[in-house]
Amino acid sequence: MAALMKVFSTLRNHWKKSTFFAVASSYGIYYLHDRYRANLLRTEFCKEAQLYGKQLATFATERPRKVTVFLNPAAKKGKAKKLFDKNAAPLLNLAGIEVEIIKTEYEGHAKDKASELETTDAIVVAGGDGTVGEVITGLLRRDDEKTLSSKWPLAVIPIGTSNTLAKMLYTDAESEVRWMCNAAMSVIRGLTKPVDVMAIKDEEGREVFAVCGLDWGAFRDANEKMPKYWYFGPLKKKLTYIFHALGRGWPSSVTAHISYRQPMPDPEPEIVETPSILWRWFSWIWISKAQLEEEAARKAQEEKEKEEAIPWYDLDVSTQELLIKTDNIQDTNKDLSSLNLITKPNDITRKNFIKEGWNRTSKKKDGTPTILPTESLEFGELKLEPVKAEGQESWFDLDNEKFEAMPIHIKLLRKKLYFYTNQPMTSKET
Repeated sequence: MAALMKVFSTLRNHWKKSTFFAVASSYGIYYLHDRYRANLLRTEFCKEAQLYGKQLATFATERPRKVTVFLNPAAKKGKAKKLFDKNAAPLLNLAGIEVEIIKTEYEGHAKDKASELETTDAIVVAGGDGTVGEVITGLLRRDDEKTLSSKWPLAVIPIGTSNTLAKMLYTDAESEVRWMCNAAMSVIRGLTKPVDVMAIKDEEGREVFAVCGLDWGAFRDANEKMPKYWYFGPLKKKLTYIFHALGRGWPSSVTAHISYRQPMPDPEPEIVETPSILWRWFSWIWISKAQLEEEAARKAQEEKEKEEAIPWYDLDVSTQELLIKTDNIQDTNKDLSSLNLITKPNDITRKNFIKEGWNRTSKKKDGTPTILPTESLEFGELKLEPVKAEGQESWFDLDNEKFEAMPIHIKLLRKKLYFYTNQPMTSKET
């Protein structure tokens, strides 16, 4: 009893040290427990990957797949390589997959390397939305881009700051280790799903590609400032919207002239019958190369005339937020995929702006909530011309990457690429 009283007396006399020790001990126990659970998860996934590797080894004539990994070492505050080596690389190796790693060294490096890539069976992007966008742009600028959708499926190891596409492709985003392991296992299992792509071209003909969407307006501008409030810790997300609403630039609305076309069904694939031997001999003798080229040009002209016959509609927009989203990141079973123009009112009060911002940062699992009225328009092709005062700066976010606001032409490329996934496909994706 005396010993127990002595302990209580010591704790009371040194309460600051005792409190610090208690907090440090609790954190240490939680950290060790978290690491233990993470290692159990990795072991579980390694066993599954090893089974695939053994199955591959039983067929000696079958060549292991080669996967090219675009790794952004700067992602996740410089921890990207360590995370990839710890969670994804062991699974790919155990499954008998040959792995080639390309480390990006500067902005645009992934784009350059993707445009030069020669031989691989699949592409894995270990990074965030910016690295994914660079790889996709590099691939779709190639001369052979029309064959890439079936030739090189892609996967994303979510180790970036923003991983918008990965949230759609892989389950269990709440657990970082399980999320990355699920992404790596999707490559091993081989299940893919088609993904729509946005082609964005400026007035000078430069083209970039995105798979999620475009953000423009007050909420995008507020989010850009969020990192500089790091010293507020967990309160920085909420304070960001307060500071923006009370700032000198309020209300920060955006204005644009828009021309758009409604989404149209893709043309039916042409059924080509195999000609008989007699017809091939006749064609070889009597049909010249010039005639074949003339026929190809005639068909191309017909397709062009059909496209030009689709009417354009004009629209002037003034709003505090303009979004253009693909169906990739929305839970939709539409028969005909489209792009979606979403606008918020132009008269949002400071109070409602703050409430909407706080609502978006809440940890809800049913997507980004909204408390504001929303107008939506489906389209297949769009021309966006920002209206800005002289000297005014304004910026888009394309898949969370910053681009200067300028006149652009956006077109939907349906099912342009295939991505590995562990999510079941919807009826429209089959």
